[in-house]
Amino acid sequence: MTLRVVRVRPDLPAIDRSFDYLVPDALAHQISVGAIVRIPLHGRRVRGWVVEDFVEPETEISRILPLLKVVGAGPPPEILDLGRWAAHRWIGPDVSFFGSASAPNAVAPNAVAPNAVAPNAVPASSIGEGGLVSSGESDSRLRVIAWPPSMDRRPLIDGLLPATGSSIVIVPDVGRLNSLIKYLTRAGRVVHVMHATRSAAERTLAWSEARNGNCVIVGGRGAVWAPVPDLAGMIVLDESDDALQEERSPTWHARDVAIERARRSGVVCTLVAAIPSAIAVSLVGSVERPDRSDEVAGWARVEVVDLRDEAPGQGLLTDALAKALHRCVDAGERALLVMNRKGRARLLACGACSELARCEGCGAAVVEVQSELTVAPLQNEVATTEVSSSEVSRSLLCPVCSTSRPWLCAGCGSTRLRVLRSGVSRVRDDLAALLPRSTVLDVDASTDVDLAALRNADVLVGTEAVLHRAPHDRPVGLVAFLDLDQELLAPRHRAAEQSATLLARSARLLGPRSEARRLLLQTRLPEHDVIRAVCEADPSIAWVSETKRRESLSYPPFGALAQLRGVEEAVAYAANTLRASAGVTVLGPVPSGASFECLVRCADSEALSGALLAVVAAARALGRMRIEVDPARV
Repeated sequence: MTLRVVRVRPDLPAIDRSFDYLVPDALAHQISVGAIVRIPLHGRRVRGWVVEDFVEPETEISRILPLLKVVGAGPPPEILDLGRWAAHRWIGPDVSFFGSASAPNAVAPNAVAPNAVAPNAVPASSIGEGGLVSSGESDSRLRVIAWPPSMDRRPLIDGLLPATGSSIVIVPDVGRLNSLIKYLTRAGRVVHVMHATRSAAERTLAWSEARNGNCVIVGGRGAVWAPVPDLAGMIVLDESDDALQEERSPTWHARDVAIERARRSGVVCTLVAAIPSAIAVSLVGSVERPDRSDEVAGWARVEVVDLRDEAPGQGLLTDALAKALHRCVDAGERALLVMNRKGRARLLACGACSELARCEGCGAAVVEVQSELTVAPLQNEVATTEVSSSEVSRSLLCPVCSTSRPWLCAGCGSTRLRVLRSGVSRVRDDLAALLPRSTVLDVDASTDVDLAALRNADVLVGTEAVLHRAPHDRPVGLVAFLDLDQELLAPRHRAAEQSATLLARSARLLGPRSEARRLLLQTRLPEHDVIRAVCEADPSIAWVSETKRRESLSYPPFGALAQLRGVEEAVAYAANTLRASAGVTVLGPVPSGASFECLVRCADSEALSGALLAVVAAARALGRMRIEVDPARV
């Protein structure tokens, strides 16, 4: 009798190899490549994935242990291969991708019989792709569409879906998810939702149903791994959105995985965005767009406030902003004000000696924090001047090394500190004084505010999270970026592209140009290409300039980047070793908080992966080191 042996990859990222196991007769009918099993390993019971079946064992049969049990169904073989590709591309353990491609809960391994898929035709939409204009030839297997933010995308998506087989639609904006699902369902599509906002039980059911095929999978970045057996098309919406990239290492991007999966399956992958990214534009010969009249109508009205023309000391609450706020509130609409600076004061200077308020330890700029304690009056040791308890309730904190000190200048001891750069909390207080009869609320990603409070607010001010968390109970009449230059000039190579994505998301909330609602941009760079693209409703202005800039700097897609961060010994070893590799440029390492980091540049992603894989094991043996390939915030 021939014994059946399978190869299993244990769910242990630190162990980068597979092991052979015997298949007991009682489990034989449940075992296939991709199945999730429980195995004995060094005295432990460990989960793992069957990566190969009917293998020739590497050791004697008598020394091979049997599988303990079958946990459930796992990714099909082609998804395992895709996971291995992603592990090589983003320098991570393949089991992290196998986990992303598996259901949250156990699924019966024999729930779907082999070859159970039968085509189920759906009538093609008559609206679909009408009006799209292409400026040249492009790869028939990859399409990029620039679609105005306020123009309904649902008929476009329905028209892009193939009539037979299964399709996967990636949607980073959860606010638009339910509307799209209802639209596709009414159009006769069988829709399953695989989104992180759904419960584990719901996502498990959708994963299981996806194996039957003949459906449309709608979800976030994780849906790109859906186990459909009859993939016929891939659609990625808002392909430049940061939500499509995993923040934890390995930092894979759903757009790139979707393109590779579509290529392997021989199907069309369509990327849709208001302002396509430089990476997307570089992959096709031309970008498809609606008719010019429809494109212009699909962008919101824009008002640009040149802060250079404002009176000195005016700050961020300009006259134009005040008028727009009063007009919005009087119309019963909600105003959203965006400023990506948390807290109260993010940059201060001494009113006596004009020195910047900096940390005595590391030299970084300190920020204002509020104290909840009531402190008795103190004696200033330098000037012997009393400081009132209300002043002591404010203190200064270093955001880099967490050193704190009282509200005073480290140079001269003065307590007269003036704000050079306000934070969200201070702006909220100023807005409350400007709009005494309105409810003003500050919001960021960490703010614990219930839905009732958000609905009662007339004005929401905060970080870009305010664009995601604003309730839809009343129309948004104004979105204002109080300091857009902070986004445009951020020290990141993708700053312009990320700013364009934020503006497109804002325009989507406001509606088409025919509405009286408006997008207000306060800036000292009114001629910036991103601002011009939004004002003129011409996204090509942004992507053309960004593509040229990337090419001149050899940044992606004209080069590959990775950031290494960790303990000094590991990062230094990796940096020194990589410098000796041909075609590799290393910047750093430099200290960054409690860690060290360096930037690695290569001609392309394949060369970068090869160089990193050659050093990562030895470097990590010296200490902790995180690798971010295609870092979004560098």
